[in-house]
Amino acid sequence: MTKNAVRKAGFTLVEVIVATAVFLMAAVGGIYTFSKCLQLSEAGRTSMIALQAVKNKLEEIKAADFFTVYGTYNGKTFTTTGLNGIGKIYVDNTNAKLFVVKVVFCWRLANGLVVGEDRNLNGVLDAGEDKNGNNEIDSVVEVLTQIYG
Repeated sequence: MTKNAVRKAGFTLVEVIVATAVFLMAAVGGIYTFSKCLQLSEAGRTSMIALQAVKNKLEEIKAADFFTVYGTYNGKTFTTTGLNGIGKIYVDNTNAKLFVVKVVFCWRLANGLVVGEDRNLNGVLDAGEDKNGNNEIDSVVEVLTQIYG
C-alpha cells in the first residue's frame, strides 16, 4: 500500500469541520422554519376564532330592533372564549335609515404579539395606537355591514 492510498482512506479534520458546519446550518434552518410554521398555524387558528366572534356579534346586532342598535351597541366592547382579546363595535348613524356597523377584534398571540391596533387590549384607542389616523381601532379581523331600518 502506498503512502497516498493511506492518506485517502479517511477524512481530514477540515473536511469533518466543514461537513459539520453545513449540517448544523441546515438543522438550524429547519428548526427555525418549523417554529415559524407553528406561529403561522396559531395565527390562522386564532384568526378563525376572532372572525367567528365578530360574525356572532353581527348576527346579534342584526337580530336587534333597528331603533335600539345605535344606543345598545355603538362603542361597546366584547370578548370571546379561547382568545386573550377584545372586540369593539362602531355604529355610524349619519343616515337615520341606514346604519353602517363595523365590528373589530384585536387579540394577543401566544408569543406576545398583538394582532390589531389596540396594543393593550382595553377597547380604547390610546395615544400611538391609531396607525392609520381614522380614529377607530382596526385589525385584520373586522367586518363592515349595513343595516337598513
